[in-house]
This record gives sequence, structure tokens and C-alpha cells, in this order.
Amino acid sequence: MNICRRHNERELVMKYLEPDEKKKPGLPCGKADVPLFLVLALTAAAAFFVYSGDGSRGTGSMAEGEAGISERVSGAADSLYAAEETVAAGEDEEIPEEAEIPFENIMTADSSDLTVTWDGLTEGDQQDVDALEGEIRAGLDAFAAEGYTAGFMLYDLNSGGGISYHADEMYYSASAIKGPYVAWLVEDYPQTMDFLYGTIQNTITWSSNDAYGELITTYGYTEFNDWAAGIGCEDFVISGEWYTSVKARDFAKLWCHMYDRVVSGGSLAGIINIYTDTLSSAISETLGGQYTVYSKGGWIGEGRGSYYNVQNDAGIVMKGEHPYVLVILSDAYGRLDLLDNLVYILDQAHTELTETAG
Repeated sequence: MNICRRHNERELVMKYLEPDEKKKPGLPCGKADVPLFLVLALTAAAAFFVYSGDGSRGTGSMAEGEAGISERVSGAADSLYAAEETVAAGEDEEIPEEAEIPFENIMTADSSDLTVTWDGLTEGDQQDVDALEGEIRAGLDAFAAEGYTAGFMLYDLNSGGGISYHADEMYYSASAIKGPYVAWLVEDYPQTMDFLYGTIQNTITWSSNDAYGELITTYGYTEFNDWAAGIGCEDFVISGEWYTSVKARDFAKLWCHMYDRVVSGGSLAGIINIYTDTLSSAISETLGGQYTVYSKGGWIGEGRGSYYNVQNDAGIVMKGEHPYVLVILSDAYGRLDLLDNLVYILDQAHTELTETAG
């Protein structure tokens, strides 16, 4: 082996890798900047090409050999530069954003079947939404397995998103009507908070029919019906029997209005605490230990299949940055366990929606 020639080859390779103003931008420009593995790789490549191509000529022209090495090393460098350009182009290429799922406020969305809507959900979140729907349907199936039906509306007060199911089905209100009635009373007649406080408290906290009767006998229901219609609940009408038929969507509108009156410092804010820990409220029972809950339930049992056979609940869940209104209407009289389970499932679904889409 020609030791001198081998030495010259190495010098030529290293010479090629010396700084050069004509080098393409982005290529290594000095010995200190060249990775060792690249020096070794180029040296090995050059030696291979020389000995496989020029070695057959024995003592051929050194100039020709050097020219060949230079050409081959230059080719390797060009290939390296091209590879760097390809990688850089790939890094700069933007990944397409996932399309957002169309959003509609849950208060106006169709509710003939289970509906989940939340601003900011993308097609990539659809699998998670499907899983949530499966859990909610399991809660509804528990009613159906016992021969009962239910409808509900969960409305997030900050986003307008939420969950609903058969929110336009009518149910007898029972004592759940007392919650909005008292809210109207103290809004239109704030003086009642002073001289009728005990009566108002018994109406809400203990669901006293006698106390409610005293209020409605004194103040009637015509003005209340006008108040409800002004909020957008034209079908929400108390008749001579002091109760009415309700649907979850309308009930949710009234409780949204109540929330607005409380946070704006209206008269209702002065007595809102009587809505905490109310009798037979599944929302309070299930979530009252985690959040502040304002709610009012309603129930009556005259036998399955009767219009006067319901277990209802409605209220406000003060859940951090995402408080929400929840209304559940059902014909499952006495089955607070079914309502408790559905309340828990819906609250968990609400949590996952806020964490997924914000």
C-alpha cells in the first residue's frame, strides 16, 4: 500500500472540509463544526472510490486522483446539503388543524334525543364525546329498566354549551314550581323578604304546601305567568290549582334568570341561601358536598302511569369557572337513587367537557 498516497488522500479530504466562502449556507464551515462521524464517513468513502477506481492504475496521476476525490467528496457534501434542505422543509410544514364540530347553544339545540354541544370541540374529540354519551345513556337506561322516563337540561352558564335529553317533554311540576315562584315574588315584591321571610323559607327549604298556599293566595299567579313569559317561557302557566306542566328547557330558562339576578346583586341574592340543602333534592344530595348548590325539588306519587307521579329537581351548581343550571324531570316518584346517579353522571360529563374544550 502506498503510505504517501494514503496520507495525501486524508489531507485532501480535510482540505475540502476547511472553511470556504463558496460553501452553501447551512453546511459545516470548519473543522471544529464538523462532526467526527462525518469526517470518518467521508474519508472512508473517498478511500473506497480511490482504491476501487484508481488503484487499478497503480502509480497513476496523483492530480487525477485528487480531482476524483474532490469530485466525489463534493458530491457527498451536496447530498448532505440536499438532505438538510428536505428535513428543514418537513419541519416547516404545518400540520393541518382539526376541524371544529359546529356549535349551537344547548338552550336552542334540538333535544328530541341525547344532545351534547360545547364550543371548541374538534373532530379529534368526537371519540371522547361518544364515550360521554354512552355513559349518559347508561344513566337513562337505568330509568327505562324500571319502567320510568326522564328528560333533562344541563346548561353551562359561561359557555352556553351543555347536555340535554327530551328537554321539551312535559311533566307535572309538583313543588319544583315553588323555586321560580319565590324568585319572582322577591324580585317584584322585595319587601316580602322582611315580613314574610319565615313563610318564604318554609316554602323553599321544607317545601311546605301551606306556606306556598299563603303566598299564592296573597299575590296570585297572573303576574308570575307574565314574568315567566317575559323570560321566554310562554307555555309556563300556573292555573287555579297553583301548579303547572313544565318542560326542562323552560325550567332551565327560569333558573338561568335566577342566576343572573343573584350575581347582579338583585333582591334574590338576599335570600338565595334558603335554596341550599333543600328537602329531597338529588342535586343537593349528590353535589352539595363539592359545590354550593341552590335547588328545589318536587314530587308527588299517585301511582305509575298517572300524570301526578313525578320526581323532579332543578337548580344551580356553582362549579368554579363553569357554574351550570341543571333540571331533571321524571315520572320516577320516590326513586331519588335514579336521579342521584344521573346527576353524578351529568356532572362528570360536564367536567370532562370543560377539560377537553375549555
